[in-house]
Amino acid sequence: MANKLVAGFIGFCILFLVGCGASGSPTHVDALTITSVAPPDGTVGANYGGSQGFSFAANGGTPPYTWSWTANPGSSVPPGLSLSAQTGEISGAPTIQGVYSLSINVGDSNSPANQTSSSYSVNVIEPAAIAITSPPPPDAVLGAQYAGISGYSLRASGGVAPYTWNWSPATGSSLPPGLFLSDFGVVSGAATIAASYSFNVTVSDSESVPARSTSTYTIVVNQATGLTITSGNPPSGRVGVHYGGFHLVEGRQFYGFPLSTAGGTPPYTWNWSAAPGSSLPPGLSTSVLFWGGTTRCCLSIPVIAGTPTTSGTYSVIVTVTDSTSPSAETSATYTIDIQP
Repeated sequence: MANKLVAGFIGFCILFLVGCGASGSPTHVDALTITSVAPPDGTVGANYGGSQGFSFAANGGTPPYTWSWTANPGSSVPPGLSLSAQTGEISGAPTIQGVYSLSINVGDSNSPANQTSSSYSVNVIEPAAIAITSPPPPDAVLGAQYAGISGYSLRASGGVAPYTWNWSPATGSSLPPGLFLSDFGVVSGAATIAASYSFNVTVSDSESVPARSTSTYTIVVNQATGLTITSGNPPSGRVGVHYGGFHLVEGRQFYGFPLSTAGGTPPYTWNWSAAPGSSLPPGLSTSVLFWGGTTRCCLSIPVIAGTPTTSGTYSVIVTVTDSTSPSAETSATYTIDIQP
């Protein structure tokens, strides 16, 4: 009887293992490989990989993986950068320009661990020269909010972001009373004295020894003479990139170029059209952003916004109409350059 019980138990075990899906053969595991694309270039003094970073990737073996790197013969690890053993992420800010040839090594969680390595190069370049790229700021209207609720944003390229801005009066002039320049490069406020004001704008980058660039601009403060567009010339754009830059107004975030007006009777209506012989920039449109209610808006910002799809130089006519009866209307012609 005991032998029958033992035999029955063994038969049950065999049925359970074989009949219920256990094959008796080991599960196939793909060979461990590094699957990363080439790392991006780094810039001296700037966080590597920008806001998105860069991490090596692997496939196969048994995760989690452990990462390390060594310099190939005749090279070195990029000073200022490090590699996370847990995530494979390169982090830090490189300090010396050069091309660094590296062996990237990864091991899996088997015992003993499977190992593999691949060679990659990290190119570290010097930052481009910092430059102020803003078009001339628009004129102001006495007592009116300068460049609308969002103000006028100055722009720069090159160097190492983020940037810090300041201004000073040009020789023989003064800063426009009532207007202010933030550390982030936004001119805002309401001008209090009609006159012409010339000033020097300086931008500094974030290198340990900051690079600087200075440009001289003029803002003319005019008496109010009816409906006037005060937002100035729209900036250039780039194909595939949100147009007009990022803005934060009263806690609201948006991309686009804010339009503004002074005089007349709000609310205003905005539209645009192509100037003769030109066309509107594909991918861009005028619209009004609304926040703060479903039946009554607390905050509205007219913008030129979108993502450009075609490079070129476009001449556009921007028109604003107020709410008087009969309505007042004014237009301005601008050029928008969209780069590839």
